[in-house]
Amino acid sequence: MDKEIKKTTIGANLEALENILYAANVRASEAVAAIKQGEINQAIGAASGIEEMLKQATALYGAALAIHRA
Repeated sequence: MDKEIKKTTIGANLEALENILYAANVRASEAVAAIKQGEINQAIGAASGIEEMLKQATALYGAALAIHRA
C-alpha cells in the first residue's frame, strides 16, 4: 500500500476514533452529573449507547493497526 494512502487512511480512522471517544466521554460526564444529583434514570439514559460507541472505537483502532501492519 502506498505510504501516503496508508497515512491518510490511518489518520481518518484515528480521527473517527477520537470523535467517538469524545462523544462517549461526554455521555459519561453527563451520567456522572446526573447521578450526583440523584437522577438514576437520567444517569442511565445518558450512559446509554456508550457500549456501542466503545465497540465502534475498538473496530476503528483495530482497523488502524491492521492498515499499519499491511
